[in-house]
Amino acid sequence: MKHYDTFDFPEIYRDIAMEYVDYKHSLGFKYSYIEQSKVNRMLGFIYANSKADPIMALQPELVNAYASKRGNESARNLHARQSHIRQFALFLRLRGIPAYVYPKELVKTTEDFVPYIFTKDEIYRILREADAIGPNKNKFVNTPYIYPAVIRMLYGCGLRVSEALSLKSEHVDLDNGVLAVMNGKNNVSRLVPISESLRQYLAIYDSKVERTGNPYFFPALRHERYSPTTIRNQFRRLEEKAGISQLSNGKYPRVHDLRHTFSVHALEQMIHKGIDPYCSLPILSAYLGHKGIESTEKYLRMTKQYFINILQFSHSDAEKIFPEV
Repeated sequence: MKHYDTFDFPEIYRDIAMEYVDYKHSLGFKYSYIEQSKVNRMLGFIYANSKADPIMALQPELVNAYASKRGNESARNLHARQSHIRQFALFLRLRGIPAYVYPKELVKTTEDFVPYIFTKDEIYRILREADAIGPNKNKFVNTPYIYPAVIRMLYGCGLRVSEALSLKSEHVDLDNGVLAVMNGKNNVSRLVPISESLRQYLAIYDSKVERTGNPYFFPALRHERYSPTTIRNQFRRLEEKAGISQLSNGKYPRVHDLRHTFSVHALEQMIHKGIDPYCSLPILSAYLGHKGIESTEKYLRMTKQYFINILQFSHSDAEKIFPEV
């Protein structure tokens, strides 16, 4: 349940690790706890295998060993590791430490990932299971309220998980039904209006939850906030209980797919109201906190397929609604 902002690096390489994290922060990167944990794995590998003096004088053999494929590792994971060791070597050179820099041509990754769009019945079943959650093993009284509220906010507002969990009570205006998302992805802050039904639900939630001084809207124990990993794991368990089918890769849809589902359902609703979907894109883009409209256009393609596959529109009718641009 815990969420920390700074990884507790082993003392042997803590100084260089924190210097690297501070460097990333200075460039405008959030460099979260999860990203820092990946740095920890990389530094652990370096300290366990480096034969250089000093240890951080990265040799080609060591770098290439770290950047080599492991078993059935995906191209995406390998690409990330290669990028990590390359960026770290560039940082070391800036500090005057000789280090071999992995070539710029990293392993190619494919853009074949297709987000999962939940049906409204699947959302209902997941929420039904969430509403049945009881106190956790620590008898934490807020547990039965937290998960149903988080899931409703993710689906009802299209927030990223980290954005929802970072909300403080002062950022949630339940009188006017507005969330203030501070420094989201790409350091974009925005105001997010919420529906009246969600506003009423969150008002009831807010009256039940016990904070004891915790500033977060979704408070964890000991004045901490919930970890995204905790929410993801609980969501997967809820999907299993709700009878959500596994994907072709044997995994369940991700909690982040609630954001994709919100976007497609929002476009669907606007189209049913007779609003030109292309006029809706700038509005949805600002609501989601995208840097540009290009990031939002993919939802238009997904919505077209949703109309054909789920709502049983013919291809010809779909083409009339979604003309080529």
